[in-house]
Amino acid sequence: MKRVSDKTEVKLAVANSTTSGAITGTAIDATGFSRARFMFTFGLPLANGSLGSLGIWAAAGSNSSVAGATTYVSISSAQLVGMSSLAVSNQVAVIDIAIPQGSFWLLASGTVSTSSIPLNAVVELYEPNKAPPSHAAVQTITVN
Repeated sequence: MKRVSDKTEVKLAVANSTTSGAITGTAIDATGFSRARFMFTFGLPLANGSLGSLGIWAAAGSNSSVAGATTYVSISSAQLVGMSSLAVSNQVAVIDIAIPQGSFWLLASGTVSTSSIPLNAVVELYEPNKAPPSHAAVQTITVN
């Protein structure tokens, strides 16, 4: 039986940002895992503004499993709807997705409208799909 704690990796998905405009995260190599949980934290906005959009994108085409992929497509089920700065102020948002078959590179991307909303994100990769099975009890085997 696999457990979430058997093997997970946590990576920085979006570095601390306080600028308005485009939000572009770091490309995440999700090779060997079947699920990804993106956790976004929002700070106190500097002024009234809004979060235009924020979501997860997967590498597409011939570069879908290559580092440095340049073409990404939106995962439609992995999008946060636009919110006012009051709605995201000092909040956490989580997007949990199945990693698309054949695409091992993921990217968080979106826009902040009108004013700066401090944010950052980490991604937890879990449910390894190529790891050996784990066991609750470890046994020592001695061969004479």
